[in-house]
Amino acid sequence: SRLAQGSCCGRWRCAMKLKRFLLRYDPPGVGLEVEDDDHQLSVQHKSLPGKSEVHSAKDINGLVDALIDEESTLLTRRRHREGLIQLLSRLYEVDVTAEAQEEANNEPETHEAPDGMQGATVVLTGLREPHQVFNGEIATVVKSKGEKQKYEVEVKGQIVKVKGKEHLLMASSSGTLAPGVFVAIRGLRNHVELNGCIAKVSECHEESQRYEVRALDSGQLFRVKKENVVLIEASPGVQAAATALKENRDAMKENKDPNSTPRKARDKEREPQRGEEESDVFEIGSTVELVGLKTAQAYNGQQAEVLSVDRVRGRYEIRLHDGSVKTIRAENVRLVGKSPRPKRKEKG
Repeated sequence: SRLAQGSCCGRWRCAMKLKRFLLRYDPPGVGLEVEDDDHQLSVQHKSLPGKSEVHSAKDINGLVDALIDEESTLLTRRRHREGLIQLLSRLYEVDVTAEAQEEANNEPETHEAPDGMQGATVVLTGLREPHQVFNGEIATVVKSKGEKQKYEVEVKGQIVKVKGKEHLLMASSSGTLAPGVFVAIRGLRNHVELNGCIAKVSECHEESQRYEVRALDSGQLFRVKKENVVLIEASPGVQAAATALKENRDAMKENKDPNSTPRKARDKEREPQRGEEESDVFEIGSTVELVGLKTAQAYNGQQAEVLSVDRVRGRYEIRLHDGSVKTIRAENVRLVGKSPRPKRKEKG
């Protein structure tokens, strides 16, 4: 032991009660002031190593542990260890608290993330300001603290801190866009709130490179371009969201309003919203069908001709069969027939 051995017998020690610690600077040492059954005070002196031999918090901890082991009838780790550490740190002028903090900051990671996320390619979802702009973007996890679910990801040349595994969707490394696969919506400019939204592909229109996808959170149908979706893995969380959506839709069908016609229900359910303003604009002269109107339900199912397009406001000016001209939102029309004008141009 680095401590000088005491000369008192164990039976004598058992009758002693520790009152306080006394510090000796030169030569280094500590005194244990004890009281016996007759209330008489005495001091047991414990010599310590020279200051040139003690340099770190590790050395201080070793001295304290040795002292407690040697004087186990008087000292316990639970009651006395912290006080002795502070006392000896003052004696040897070692800032134990600052040093321990520095060691903790400089200590390398001793474990990889138990969730295996480090190095993974992910799609970001559900981020709030100021990181909302990264929703739907593909990123790489560069640092992971799995137990606390804290991550650092590299996205668009930046390092972004993310808290919560639910914001990371595993990007699929294989597979093709087909009905039934899961995707995340990305890269929309006019509807940025949809970026990062998890959806399931319902239909593929290869000739126009458009895809109809149904959002898992709202059940809404969107028509988007190929570059506005990215494949993701069917993780348990994604599968659970899809199952919940199906159950909700089934429940709605069972409890639907008996006064609503099947056609109206189908039209309202099937009508895709525009994920991007320019993703699917109908040509002038196209024939469209009115759907999903709430305040003017009598017009639902009627057909009309597109007279003009307001891309900024997302509106169409249409002419009904009775000759009346109306302005209607894009989500309330569905294409029935394309404009015949391109054909006439080809003949000419």
